[in-house]
Amino acid sequence: MLQKINLKLVIPVTLLVVAGLAIAKELYKVPNPLLEFIGATFGVCSIVFWGLQRPGRNSAVTQLTIWLLSCSVVTVATLVAVYRIDHAGWLWFKLTGYNETLPENLADRLKLTAVDLVARHRLFAIEAQDAAQLHIAKGAYTIDETIVVPAGFTVTIAPGAVLQFGAGCSFISYSPLIARGTESEPIIFTAKNPWLKWGVVGVVRASQAVFEHVRFEQGRQALVNDIDFPGTLSLVETVAEVTHSEFVDLYGKDGAQVHGGEVVFRYNAFRNTFKDGVDFDGGAGEISHNRFENCGDEAIDLGEDSQVQVSDNVIIGSKDAPKKEEAKLSEKTANIDH
Repeated sequence: MLQKINLKLVIPVTLLVVAGLAIAKELYKVPNPLLEFIGATFGVCSIVFWGLQRPGRNSAVTQLTIWLLSCSVVTVATLVAVYRIDHAGWLWFKLTGYNETLPENLADRLKLTAVDLVARHRLFAIEAQDAAQLHIAKGAYTIDETIVVPAGFTVTIAPGAVLQFGAGCSFISYSPLIARGTESEPIIFTAKNPWLKWGVVGVVRASQAVFEHVRFEQGRQALVNDIDFPGTLSLVETVAEVTHSEFVDLYGKDGAQVHGGEVVFRYNAFRNTFKDGVDFDGGAGEISHNRFENCGDEAIDLGEDSQVQVSDNVIIGSKDAPKKEEAKLSEKTANIDH
């Protein structure tokens, strides 16, 4: 193969590509993952291209043009494919270093009736005695588009329900959401394909949200109707209680995020979250008797405007643990006005 390679072309052009990547890093702060991907793609394409060349078949200019064009096409095509397929943006982030969230404008779904919801999303059933009561029975459900529940309903999810979301799909409720599983039959929110993360469970301006014996896994983040949902469980100006639940292998900014409202987290487990375990951005509540393991940033992140009682939490292997691999029993009160 070495005899087929025109070294007068390969060496200087390769040096120019390397120099270009170095300049992009220094001047334009292009993330390392994207630079590494471009470099790796260029290397593989170059090996394949020159391995297929026949001596003397094409001029040097033609070889140069086809070589660089083929490398560029493969690189761009791969990036476009990943961007279009992975609506949750995790593969895109790993490939490029850019942590993007694709916005969804679903404002038209805020006017759906109960009948409309059931027709559009077969997992819902309407209670016979009250059309404002929506029920999700035990069973496995595949969700291939973001669900938006308007205000004016109450959604109840039965123990043993398993909701499997497609890439980037979320469950957004502007109504109270009651998800009470049991120890033997938890409610599970997960990805249909573990390689393609889903979005979030978001509750917005609801008078009540309950999550008991619920497992969140393989989730990420979302931006729906101009509302940012940075946690796999995102509670916006909502009164909520989260108990005996698991947050495992989550890839958004937070495992659970609170923006305003009043939320209690008790007896939950957070493991392997990309950044924070629980993040309060304003609001009040309690974080007690939880276990945090291997949070990528802080186990507990409290904003300046938060009024949260924090006590009796075990924190292992996170930024705010006192020592690496050492558990701490935290007893503190954060931002409480007396």
